[in-house]
Amino acid sequence: MKTLVYINFILTLVLIGVVVWLFTFNKPKEIVTQIRQDATDSIQYIDKCGEDCKKQIEEIIAKNTVTPTETVKTITITPAPVKAKAQTAYIPIGGPITTTSSDWYDAPGTEFYLDYNNDYGKTAYADWQAFLKVADGNGIAYARLYDITNKIGVNGSEVSVTNKGDLTQVISGRLNFWSGNNQYRVQIKSLNKFEVTFGSGRIKIIY
Repeated sequence: MKTLVYINFILTLVLIGVVVWLFTFNKPKEIVTQIRQDATDSIQYIDKCGEDCKKQIEEIIAKNTVTPTETVKTITITPAPVKAKAQTAYIPIGGPITTTSSDWYDAPGTEFYLDYNNDYGKTAYADWQAFLKVADGNGIAYARLYDITNKIGVNGSEVSVTNKGDLTQVISGRLNFWSGNNQYRVQIKSLNKFEVTFGSGRIKIIY
């Protein structure tokens, strides 16, 4: 079967060449005669050369056959790390509590426990908000958070209002809680012993 394919391939090439040549230089009758003669010669030549002809034809086909190639580039995309959205927690502190003391006064009923680092992690930060006023809007009202466990005021927690006769919100800077599960409370005082009021407050923790 392959031999027939090779023969047809050679004959086709020969016949095309002969037709072009004869139409250019010879008469129609001579063309027919020449075609027959060339076809006979081609068949005889293929029969004689046998396997050598097959190999030559295969080499010619292989050299003139273009196999398309495609280079595929692999692109690795590394997704950007997804940052977790920050969460906010609040610890409410009830009131109202009043005093005329010019020393820090323990506001009863404001105690709470907080294990800051273990509950919210080392990257958490916090402040606290308090509503304060001073009687007749004359004087200064102070408030802070007190660490009962470690017997120390919480660093950064002191806030105040001046000459405010109505409850006014004040917000502290960042708080620095000591590690561990500690108990806290609110302390308040008056600058000039006028009555001061702690209305309410809350700790705000972002983690």
